[in-house]
Amino acid sequence: MSDMTKIYQASDYIKGLLEEKKDVKAQYEVSELVTKEISYENGDFSLFRTLFDNEVTIKVIADKKKGQTSTNSFDEAVLKETFENTLLSAESGTADDCFDIAPKNEKEEFLLGDLELDVDKLMQRAREFADDVEANFKNILVMKMIFQHVRKDTLYRNTSGSEDTVHFGSYAFLFEYAGNDGKNTAGISFEQVEFKGLDTPLMELGRIRKDLEEAEQSIYPKPVEGKFEGKVIFTPACFKMGLYCCGGIALSDSVIIDKASLWSDKLGEKVASEKLNITVSPWDERIVEGEVYTEDGFRSKDFELITDGVLKSYFTTLYGANKAGVERALNTSKAIVVKPGEITLEEMIKSVDKGLLVGMISCGMPGVNGELSGVAKNAFYIENGEIKHAVSETMVSFNVVKMLNDIVSLSKEVVCDGSSVIPYACVDHITISGK
Repeated sequence: MSDMTKIYQASDYIKGLLEEKKDVKAQYEVSELVTKEISYENGDFSLFRTLFDNEVTIKVIADKKKGQTSTNSFDEAVLKETFENTLLSAESGTADDCFDIAPKNEKEEFLLGDLELDVDKLMQRAREFADDVEANFKNILVMKMIFQHVRKDTLYRNTSGSEDTVHFGSYAFLFEYAGNDGKNTAGISFEQVEFKGLDTPLMELGRIRKDLEEAEQSIYPKPVEGKFEGKVIFTPACFKMGLYCCGGIALSDSVIIDKASLWSDKLGEKVASEKLNITVSPWDERIVEGEVYTEDGFRSKDFELITDGVLKSYFTTLYGANKAGVERALNTSKAIVVKPGEITLEEMIKSVDKGLLVGMISCGMPGVNGELSGVAKNAFYIENGEIKHAVSETMVSFNVVKMLNDIVSLSKEVVCDGSSVIPYACVDHITISGK
């Protein structure tokens, strides 16, 4: 177990400052992070370093106004200045009766993940991965690989009397690369996977092997001819981004409060295909970091978001729930878990007469109306149930919220990247525009 002395000293100092302010509600987190990192560049392991960071976040509610500031210092003078700035930020805010914090949770300590680095095994996995790429992916140009272990120790307190201690450790792999045959280069791709331990080869994490294969196939893209409406198979990473967009424009505090969401007043109603089942599950064993407490200080619990296409919850915080008169979400994580479907990816591809397999869309954030148009990246043209070639200069257009009603199938295969568990999704009625 790490030495929590400095964390407790900083937290106790903030607690003392708050005790002088009798009418202030507050919550505050104090954390120490230790990141141990191995880098691989230009064909060799070039750096092993250890990074130390402190994090302090203070949130207050004073005179029904909310303020928040952060610092990376445990120095008492800096903590006092940060606390005073938090009060000043609250003073400049707008009073609202709906601001609040969670009631008291019983004191608890949590140990999550791999707290200690196994440096020899991490180095073994790193070399194993580099050798695999060199031997089996001749047309992959590696720009950078970073292998990390992160240890984070946090003390959370609030003025309701809650006190949680969280010790968390995990590994992360960051990988930047491109398809390259010496003359032609595909677009640069980036992978990031979080994982709890080192039992699995890095090549088998997430969708890394498949992404490398597709990067090699993307060196010689062709444009799609014409404009048509067809089916698109979204990779788990791309489908995940679509779901996060839906969360932002259809489920978050601001749009629910303003009733600007396409799903306003839709709780308990069908908003998506009955094939779609989504939970937000920070306690799922496949989620690496998870969430112990919400941003308001409640103990986090998994919850159903969409069940058989029916909307079960919004993403509302305590404030949003109070303001809109709805139930708050039982966690504030982004740990989306989508129930897999009943067909394989291969069968899904065979079901597409004319369409695309899309790994990423280059676009801006859609507005609250959900309309999205962007360039298909890491994408392949499908015709008569077969992948024909990589595509270039091809646009896709659809409504990111309404598309959930047009899900044709979800795959048996899922990708776990440490922060989510997502299958492939085949969606109909997507406008595809080539030359």
